[in-house]
Amino acid sequence: MLILVVSLLTSAPFPFDLPNSLPLDSSGSDYPCKMASATVEVRPVNEWTVSSTQELSFSGSAVHGGGSCQIAVTTDKNPTKQSKFKVIYSIKGGCPRVSGPATFEFKILDILPDSDLVMAWTWFNHIGNREMYMNCANVKVIGGASNTSKLEKLPNMALANINVGSGASCKTKESFDYTFAGVGQNGDTVNRVGAGPFVDLCGSEAAVGTDSGSSGSESGASDNDSLDTPGLGEGAAAATSPTSVSSTLIVTIHPLNPVTAPTAPANSEAPSTSAAAPPSGGAALGTCSFNSAVLCNSETQFGLCNSAGILWQDVAPGTKCQNGQIARRDFTRRVQRVAV
Repeated sequence: MLILVVSLLTSAPFPFDLPNSLPLDSSGSDYPCKMASATVEVRPVNEWTVSSTQELSFSGSAVHGGGSCQIAVTTDKNPTKQSKFKVIYSIKGGCPRVSGPATFEFKILDILPDSDLVMAWTWFNHIGNREMYMNCANVKVIGGASNTSKLEKLPNMALANINVGSGASCKTKESFDYTFAGVGQNGDTVNRVGAGPFVDLCGSEAAVGTDSGSSGSESGASDNDSLDTPGLGEGAAAATSPTSVSSTLIVTIHPLNPVTAPTAPANSEAPSTSAAAPPSGGAALGTCSFNSAVLCNSETQFGLCNSAGILWQDVAPGTKCQNGQIARRDFTRRVQRVAV
């Protein structure tokens, strides 16, 4: 299970470094993955089995009117500005949903190689400052392709609002949802759920050998009307929503079927901490004494311990933290410690 805390920010299981709630620096100094001061050695791995379904969900209120998101991967173990991130899932508009939680599902296909990859989650917000949010995690694909030939045909991850590559010449237009060039043509998944208005994200790049025409395998909003698609009224309200927000948004990526993680030692349940409980919807940093322990501050807040400290944060809706586990109301699964 990947849990991304954003305002937007990606957090526990831990990202490459202690997470923060900031977008990428417009200079591009911390692109990719906010890597400016990352600790390479400490990066847990999340397993993605081919044919498994992963779920992306949100809670919180700092959604900046929604916007558009992508999930991409690179074969580079230590990504640099020259790394190529290949898109596996794009959400056009409504990400995060303007009013309340939303859930998006995407399947792990055999277009991914059977190897260790770095996953990136990116977001271009509908309203507010012109920004690009990005956080990353290690993933291990199980049962994938024997080479990268299919991966190389996927579209390149879109860049905008940062001084890196095509992002240097692109500023997104405020109060729009964004479409991505070249997606949906080579096995990647596209989900269009926003109310718009839509405009092409000028930082998008088509992979070599593809054009930037309309998607051939795009899912329309009607595929997810009951869950993902905001009404026209919600979309209209987004344009007049305040651009200043103070609360955090929690983003989770997890398998729909239970996943077991390595069992922590018995004494991991209650390592010493020094953080007070954060206010509702927020997060607070503390210290702890046992690396990789899953900690419960209460049923509604959890954290993971590493050498840099612990970040307390709210659990996703419909779950609780109990006895060192994140539990759904209908079943319990051990949190898999991964970075994002």
